[in-house]
Amino acid sequence: MRRVTDVAENARQPLRVAAAQAQARPGDIPANVATAAQLVRFASSAGADVVVLPELFLSGYDLDLFRPDVKPCDIVPGDTRLGELQAACYATRTVAVVGAAVRRAGARTISLVVVGRDGDAHVAYDRQHLWHEEREFFRPGDHGCTIEIAGWRLGLGSAYDVSFPEHVRAAVQDGCDAYLCPGVYTRGDSEHRRDLYLAARALENTCYTVVANHIGDTGSGPACGRSGVYGPDGRVVIEADGERVDVVAATFQDIEIDAARECLTMLEDLPGSRRARPGERRETIKLD
Repeated sequence: MRRVTDVAENARQPLRVAAAQAQARPGDIPANVATAAQLVRFASSAGADVVVLPELFLSGYDLDLFRPDVKPCDIVPGDTRLGELQAACYATRTVAVVGAAVRRAGARTISLVVVGRDGDAHVAYDRQHLWHEEREFFRPGDHGCTIEIAGWRLGLGSAYDVSFPEHVRAAVQDGCDAYLCPGVYTRGDSEHRRDLYLAARALENTCYTVVANHIGDTGSGPACGRSGVYGPDGRVVIEADGERVDVVAATFQDIEIDAARECLTMLEDLPGSRRARPGERRETIKLD
């Protein structure tokens, strides 16, 4: 494992990552795509290389939207309705990670769509852990995903995934130094769990964690906003307001990761390698 004294020789260029929040319009994919494109452009003006948006943002988080008698609000691979978001990413040279319901092969998943700097859209990750009420409407994913940009490996998760420590640890064992987690956290117990999970996963893995949350009403109640970034020591780096549209950004730096791992040696003290264990299926998507 790299030490602080190695930073000057081996450091990557810093990566600026933003967490964006807004209120999704239930079932209105074109309107939500337009909002996502706006947020990407705003984040880019603040120097962001990567922008994370909330879970199921393109449809809105309301499970009633996915009942058989409701107009479908899924996207499909190659969906032309993503065009405005793709154009914004291409024009600003920014990567976007946004939650969507995806329909393919006769099943629906809670997925993360990643749009690269070249404007290409990838259905990158299907959420592996489903809350009990979601199982009626969605199929769980069967593998993890890492995206790679400018030498940085970023693990993908979504909302309930972060409740499982092994999900974040698998990303770190795959060489990730950050975990991006679009979410849907509401006021009350859900907000309390959000505070614990994101800080704990950052600390125990000495990695950055990023959460992008909804604001306003959702199908699960009023969202608590507070999108933000936690540092590799588990402390809040930056956090958005609880109620308004906002974009907040933090700069990922090797020196911060190395400083945390110099004194917090949990990863070094694990038996075996940090790399992904045999049998753990993960995909890597390179976006450079």
